[in-house]
Amino acid sequence: MTEPADLAVATDRASKRKEEKRQRLLAAAKKLFIINGYHETRPQDIAREADVAHGTFYSHFTDKREIFLAFADSALEDMITYVYPRIPKVETFEDYIRFSLIAIQEFSEQNPGLLRSALIDTRILDPKDTSTKEIRNRFATGFISRLRDAKLKGELYEDVEPELIGHAMIGLIQTSAPTAYRMGKSRQEYVDHMIRFLTRALVKEPKNLL
Repeated sequence: MTEPADLAVATDRASKRKEEKRQRLLAAAKKLFIINGYHETRPQDIAREADVAHGTFYSHFTDKREIFLAFADSALEDMITYVYPRIPKVETFEDYIRFSLIAIQEFSEQNPGLLRSALIDTRILDPKDTSTKEIRNRFATGFISRLRDAKLKGELYEDVEPELIGHAMIGLIQTSAPTAYRMGKSRQEYVDHMIRFLTRALVKEPKNLL
């Protein structure tokens, strides 16, 4: 007869093994989404990379989108943890953009391909899919909030729409950073180009336009 204590130990071990397999699947998914992209990564590829049975994948995740969301959410949390403490309290929108871009670019250089992969819009595959909407909204929140503050202070042109521009900035960063890298631009060159572009487009009276 199995003693209660022995049963508890066995249950705890099984739980730890299950969590260990989940973490292996997540690590494999992160690697493959970055290398191959969302479209070319299949559940069986993730299971193979994690060295678990194909069926084990479905014991932890319903489908590819679910594990992608877990990967994207983790990537965003890592980015926020890295970036936010590196943005000092500043007075102008120009300075906020400068420190934000420097921190985001530093994070991207330390985690090649991570944000580009994590921010893919899965509605490209399924127009009814809203699974990545929340993640992209969370990423845009900081920009939107700062744009609203700057507009209230009169720094920005009156026709600037903070929510629209905040989301547009995500796409701009997502696509321009890897392009700058391929062009051989340094981090400083990339940041300076982006600041000039955004400042000229949004700020009425730039103070430190390069």
